[in-house]
Amino acid sequence: MSEQTLDVGRMLWLLRRQRSIVAACVLVGALIPTVVMLWRPTSYTSTSLVLVPASASNGSSGESSGASANSNITDKAIAVSSAVLAAAGSRVTPHVTLQAAQNQVSATAVATNLVQITATGSSPRAAEALANAVANRLVVFVTSSDGANGSSALSGLEAQASELTNQVNKYNQEIAVLQAAIVSNGPTSALAQQDTQLLASLTTAESDASLQLQSMNSQIAAAKLNSAATNGGTEVIQSASTATGPSLLSRLLPIALGAVFGLLVAGAYIIIRQRESNLTTRDEIAAIAGVPVVLSFTVGNLTRSPEWLTLLREREPAATELWSVRKVLSHLDVPEDGRRVLTIITLADDSASMAAVAHFAVASAAMEIPTSLVLTSDDSGSRGLSDACDLLTARKEAARPNLRLLKGSSPIEEAESALTVISIVLNPDQPKLPAFVARGMVMLAISADFVNQEQLVRVLIAIGQEGLSLKGLFVTNPMSGDRTLGSFPNANEQVTQFLQSRTLEPWTGGADVR
Repeated sequence: MSEQTLDVGRMLWLLRRQRSIVAACVLVGALIPTVVMLWRPTSYTSTSLVLVPASASNGSSGESSGASANSNITDKAIAVSSAVLAAAGSRVTPHVTLQAAQNQVSATAVATNLVQITATGSSPRAAEALANAVANRLVVFVTSSDGANGSSALSGLEAQASELTNQVNKYNQEIAVLQAAIVSNGPTSALAQQDTQLLASLTTAESDASLQLQSMNSQIAAAKLNSAATNGGTEVIQSASTATGPSLLSRLLPIALGAVFGLLVAGAYIIIRQRESNLTTRDEIAAIAGVPVVLSFTVGNLTRSPEWLTLLREREPAATELWSVRKVLSHLDVPEDGRRVLTIITLADDSASMAAVAHFAVASAAMEIPTSLVLTSDDSGSRGLSDACDLLTARKEAARPNLRLLKGSSPIEEAESALTVISIVLNPDQPKLPAFVARGMVMLAISADFVNQEQLVRVLIAIGQEGLSLKGLFVTNPMSGDRTLGSFPNANEQVTQFLQSRTLEPWTGGADVR
C-alpha cells in the first residue's frame, strides 16, 4: 500500500477544524497536574550544615588516611540512620515518624568532614525545625559515641595510675621503716647490713613504679586533651536556612508538559479518525464524485525541484501509461481552432496528485503532442514543481521536446500548444475555485486515502457552484489491494443521500455524465 505523507500544513488545518477537541484535550492535560499539585501540600525546603572532624567519625586519631578521607561518607549515612532520624522526629512539633523522616530528610557530603542536611516540610517552620533537629541529633550521636569509646580507655588508665600510686606510697612507707631500723641498730651491726640490702631493693622498685606512674599520668592527660578537642570540633556550623517553596518554573513546568501532552493526544486522535474515514478505493471515490475514474497512476513523493526536473526531462512513460493518456485525450472536445484544453484540479498538499499531472503532461509530450503545462497555484505540495518551472523559465529552456511549463493565469491565453493542461490547486477544507482560470474539460486528481467523504463533497460543491462540470477522476497511488476500477455507479442517488445526511441541500448540478 502506498503511504501518504502527512504534511505539517495539512495537520495544522485539521487541528484548526477540530479546535474544540484540541482545546478540550489541552485543557484536560493542563488540569490534571494542576489538580495533583493542589491536592498535594506545598513542600518547603531548609538546609543545615554540620562539621564532623575526622577523628570524631573514625573514633581514633590513629586511623588510616583512607578511613579519614571517607569519614564524611560515614557521617552522611549516620545522619539519615534510624538512630538519628527517630530521635530528631520525636523532638519536633508535630512529631514526625521514622518513615516520614526518611522521606523528608536527605544528607550530602558537600566537603571533607562537612555534611549538609536537607529537610522538607509542609510549612517553612516544619522544614526548618526538622533540619535543626537532625543536625543537633547528629552532633549528639557522634560526640556521645566518641565519649563512650574513649571513656572506657581513660577509666582503665586512671585505674592503673591509682594502683601505681598506692604501690609507690607503700614502697615509701617500707623505705622509711627500714631507714629508721638501720639508725636504731647501728650501721655496723649485722641486722643493719641486711636492712641496707633490702632498702636498696625497695628503692629500685619504688623508682620503677614512679616512672610508670609518670608515664600513665602523661597518657591520661593526652587522652583527656584528645577527647576535649574531638567533642569541641563536632558542631552545627549553620543552623537551618530560611525555608523556600518550589519555584514558579517548577510549578508551571508540569502544567505546560500536561498541555503539550494533551495537544499530542488531540493530534493523534484527529489524524487517526481522519484516516479511518478517508476514501481508499476507486469505487468509493467515484461513487461520491459521481464520475468515473479515467486514469490511475502510481507515483513517488516528489519534494525537491531536482526530482521534478528529472521527471520532466528524463522519464520515459511506459506503454500502458501512454495508452491510458491517449484514451483520456480522445474524449477531449476539440474546438474550431484545433486547440485542446484540459483543467486538472488537485488538492492542497497532495503532492502525489500533482506528480500525476506532470506524468500526464510528460506522456502527452512523449506522444509528440505539443503540450503546455500551466501552473496557476502555488502550495507546499507543488512547490518543487513551481521552483523547477522558475528555473526553466530563467534559462529559457523547455522541459523536453513538445513540453513547456508556464506559471500564472495570463499564460493560459498565451499558450499556443496543441494541448494545454491547466493545474489548479484547491484547499479541501476551504475550497474556492478561481472559475476564470478553468478551461475546457475539467478533471479532478486525488490520491487514495487522502480525503474523507465530507471533504470531497465540499470540493465537488465548490466546482459546481462555479458552473463547471466534472468529467472524470485521476486516482493516484491506489491501494495495492484495490481491485475496483472506479467505473461510474448510480452515484447521483448516493451523493444526494450523503448530502441529506449532512443536513445540506442536495446539489443537482455536478457531473455531466454521458
